[in-house]
Amino acid sequence: MDRTERVTLTNMCMITNQDKILVLNRNDPTWPGLTFPGGHVESHESFHDAVVREIKEETNLTIIKPRLTGIKQFYDDNNQRYLVFFYIATHFTGSVRASDEGTLTWMTKDELLSHQLAYNFDHDLPVYFNDTIYEHMLDGNRDELF
Repeated sequence: MDRTERVTLTNMCMITNQDKILVLNRNDPTWPGLTFPGGHVESHESFHDAVVREIKEETNLTIIKPRLTGIKQFYDDNNQRYLVFFYIATHFTGSVRASDEGTLTWMTKDELLSHQLAYNFDHDLPVYFNDTIYEHMLDGNRDELF
């Protein structure tokens, strides 16, 4: 039995500054709306290095000691596993500058929840905001938090 499979590895990071959260309003027509910045893990790149690099590319911030807070997994249109490593960063250097990914805004949690979010992102948020939840699993009709 083969124990390997093709997997897409990505990350997303909630960056906080006191009571504000940095939110990305994505330009991507396939997944528009508010979300947190992040992106793909490159070949031979550590998960830590990937999230630091992606945040720098998308926000101009250098995050310091991002903390892994959970994961999301689902199967893409090609029936291949897709993993998103969720991070939280409370320390950073630099000043915010938007990229081609979309505009960036500091919002409170309540403001974030009152805006149009990217598809299914509201199901990811408990992993960030609830210390007892660490995984979001989507598979067909299955949409579960663990």
